[in-house]
Amino acid sequence: MEQPLSPLGDYRPLKGLKVVELASVLAGPLVGTFLSELGAEVTKVEHPGTDGDVTRQWRTAGESNEGISAYYAAANGPKKVVMLDLTQKEDRLSLDHLLGEADFLLQNFKASSLPLMGLEPAILAARFPRLIHLHLQGFLCESNRPGYDMVVQAETGLMGMNGEPGHSPFRMPVAMMDILAAHQMRSAAMLALWEREKDGQGSYSEIWLDAAGLSALVNRGTEFLVAGSDPKPLGAAHPQIAPYGESFVCSCGGKVVLAIGNDRQFKSLCEVLGLDHLADEKRFATNPMRVKHRAALAESLTDALRHIEREVLMQLGRDRGIPLGRVNRVSEALDSPAGRAMTAPFELEGQSVRHLRQVAFRIQRNGNLMT
Repeated sequence: MEQPLSPLGDYRPLKGLKVVELASVLAGPLVGTFLSELGAEVTKVEHPGTDGDVTRQWRTAGESNEGISAYYAAANGPKKVVMLDLTQKEDRLSLDHLLGEADFLLQNFKASSLPLMGLEPAILAARFPRLIHLHLQGFLCESNRPGYDMVVQAETGLMGMNGEPGHSPFRMPVAMMDILAAHQMRSAAMLALWEREKDGQGSYSEIWLDAAGLSALVNRGTEFLVAGSDPKPLGAAHPQIAPYGESFVCSCGGKVVLAIGNDRQFKSLCEVLGLDHLADEKRFATNPMRVKHRAALAESLTDALRHIEREVLMQLGRDRGIPLGRVNRVSEALDSPAGRAMTAPFELEGQSVRHLRQVAFRIQRNGNLMT
């Protein structure tokens, strides 16, 4: 099967920029990978021996202990890796050489650890005035508290509203706080690059896991800020829209999820399912009423959807503009055309591996696609 073209193609607009990555685990390394995919030359610095990036040791129960771990591969390619002990003067001199040529420094050390390694922001700014220094930390108001995704998910309220009603809360199945913080770091990086383009000066930016998580509360946060309602776990259901988030089993055994955002879409869904009368019922005629009576609505939809094949429903949905989707396993998602386009093979320490691209956009300039 032919590999679809990646969103960015072969376009590398950041070619010539140099990045020094001292970050470990996920958020910072994802930013390094993002910049690398855009063409920057990224040098990842790890501590020698078994004290390198800890994700080298993070493996699932069934994963081989040989070669690169899947977790490490997820955030670390393609980059050049060098081993330096930054508590040693000679290795700090090697780092100075790298920083002297670098445009970006990515790191996630605790603030109290920076003097030991010669990484104080003010000193680096004086020595390398064009350097863009991005510092990921755990907590906005606790500078020396180490940040862990699990802890931040819990303390920012995201975990507390994630799960089924009446059951223990769930952690998200990926390190979402790291992913959100990585996006904040990318935004800070591009802003700093633009500022440097104007005045020639580098900068120091701080990014925090908990602040990134709090910013992602968006409408669930304003449920409390505006309406005074503390969000509760709802499973997959959307608190303000119905049917939205509920999944249903089709006649073939495949599952679909609905994302009906307005009354017109609901009417079309009812017509497709032979449930025209539901759209005219007072309790389902408007979105606020459907939210109020979502359990009864789900019961009616469950019975109708179990009599239609999933792919037939998908085609009818496309034809009628009804938002719905297959509930895929990860393997199915990655085998889709988009999944294959977002998968990148590369060589990592002599091993051929694959990971998910971090660049998920396409660029046109003057009407011409940049590939």
